[in-house]
Amino acid sequence: MKKLSWLTEQRLVKDLLPFKKNPRRMSEKQVADLTQSLEKFGLVEIPAIDTDNKIVAGHQRIAVLQLLGRGNELIDVRVPNRKLTKAEYEQYLLTSNRVHGDWDYNLLSEYFDLDTMLVSGFDDTDLSVIFADALETEDDNFDFDEAVKKVKKSKAKTGDIYALGPHKLACGDALDTTFVKKLVGKAQIDMIYSDPPYNISLDYDKGVGGKQSYGGNVNDSKTDAEYRAFLKRSIENALSVSKSDAHVYYWCDQKYIGMLQGLFAELGLENKRVCLWIKGAANPTPGVAYNKCYEPCVYATRGKPFLSPVSLNFSEVLNKEIAPSGNKLLDDTLDVIDLWLAKRVNGQEYLHPTEKPVTLHERPIKRGTKPGAIILDLFAGSGSTLMACDAMKRICYTVDAEPVFVDVVIQRYEQATKTKARKIA
Repeated sequence: MKKLSWLTEQRLVKDLLPFKKNPRRMSEKQVADLTQSLEKFGLVEIPAIDTDNKIVAGHQRIAVLQLLGRGNELIDVRVPNRKLTKAEYEQYLLTSNRVHGDWDYNLLSEYFDLDTMLVSGFDDTDLSVIFADALETEDDNFDFDEAVKKVKKSKAKTGDIYALGPHKLACGDALDTTFVKKLVGKAQIDMIYSDPPYNISLDYDKGVGGKQSYGGNVNDSKTDAEYRAFLKRSIENALSVSKSDAHVYYWCDQKYIGMLQGLFAELGLENKRVCLWIKGAANPTPGVAYNKCYEPCVYATRGKPFLSPVSLNFSEVLNKEIAPSGNKLLDDTLDVIDLWLAKRVNGQEYLHPTEKPVTLHERPIKRGTKPGAIILDLFAGSGSTLMACDAMKRICYTVDAEPVFVDVVIQRYEQATKTKARKIA
């Protein structure tokens, strides 16, 4: 049998014959992506055919050219110097569809931006895998003393909305449905992630230790009935601008876990878990037997929202030796359990009286959203959720009623990103 070699010839698109049992299929999105590519760049990769014009490689390109009405177009094709045997034809058909190498996810995430990958045909699941290990949060060591000096008089006013890169920050009332809808606009929220006042009689001007001066005026001493109404209204507002498939996370004090779970059920959400932030330090409480070392985050879902494709066999995990740090197996394990480990911010370094570290937000963001997803935080506080979203290539829309906190979030973002905030409303 003659040794196989390939020549470049020309054929009319309409004369090329698809293999009826070609196992490769394309989704509507892939067809749309390929159509866009062919319209923009033309036919760059040459299809391969057998001597009888039966397509060996390039079925989808030929099909899209036909859909574009280019059947009478003369194109280059690769043709063998002899007819392929049945085995040769089938082997190359599968190999050309299957063997393309693997991606270096770190290079993809570092060199190519999200928009380029989206228009190049990567789907949402691809992106969640690409960015899963390449993106992470880190504390930004924002200088609180310097921020306070700059906020002798707040620049932000109630009703203001700012663009911070792709994010939005509003100064206003989270219970104002019209204002929340104005902030979100035509977008739809993928994840609700909120840290409301805990209703534990905390002075939001003095903070946890009572020794700072934050300038806040939040009422943290509501009756249980008032607090329930407050939480319910904020959740309803968030749900009104969210997708039918969405994650919902609400931080709270331990004594309000049941209240939140009841509200979630009442509002049609499915309670899933109570996630615990293990803070690494305990809060002594006089007259109480046990010191508090965690904060709960009540988690529920509406519909069937996205979950990152992470799957672990825990019996296998538990039988492996896991180093305390720098171990990918440990990191992957922590991504899918309801204990969240993050070092607590030192009380003297708080930007906000109940501040949470940026790194705390990484796990729910990574587990429940894709790059480019929109996360709504109706209680911006120090802006740590916004900073986490920025690091993870997600978009944050957030609100705070206190102008001083809005000013601090803007300063924090500008200092970390070197990008100026813009007032847009």
